Amino acid sequence: MTQTPWTQQHIEYVEHVDLARQRGGYLADDVDRQLRRVVTLMRAGKPVPQVAATALRRTRLREGYVPARVEAVFDQVVSWQHKFDAIQLPEPSAPGVRPAAGTQSAAPVAQGGGLKWTRQQQEWVRESTFTKRSGSRAYVTAEVDDFLDKVLVAMAKGEPLPEIASVQFYPPRFGTSGYDAVVVDEFLDQLGSLRPAL
Repeated sequence: MTQTPWTQQHIEYVEHVDLARQRGGYLADDVDRQLRRVVTLMRAGKPVPQVAATALRRTRLREGYVPARVEAVFDQVVSWQHKFDAIQLPEPSAPGVRPAAGTQSAAPVAQGGGLKWTRQQQEWVRESTFTKRSGSRAYVTAEVDDFLDKVLVAMAKGEPLPEIASVQFYPPRFGTSGYDAVVVDEFLDQLGSLRPAL
């Protein structure tokens, strides 16, 4: 996988960004979780996929982060990622190996018009497991499982994967547990860079 040369300045920008608040803004927990995810990827030298606004919930009565400011931050990160992608040559990949997330649109198409997902790729999705936790940093188990079912159906039919950047999961009800959001987000990053094999 191509490394993205994030600098300490990039990381500090995301870690210390000042997000103003307003009534009816983006839910702070959702934004903070995505920012932590971006910092984790940057520290690992990995590509940062675009964060879709549809993945962020809005508050109605409480204060949240000002949407325009949040979107500007994520747009800035995407702009940096595109610049890195533009100066890096694509690396050849063997079947089943995931290249950088920034090259998703270049997925190869098998003869007959269908995509060929390997058995190993399908097993990787099917056998993925996630630790559980409770609270706002967890996702409802059934929602994640349903999404993975859609991914497996798409693979079995030789179709493109469901939209990953905009998928949205909610925290479980109070007193119940769900999948650890950080672990699921890391899995989705890897899934987003998965490519069909010719």
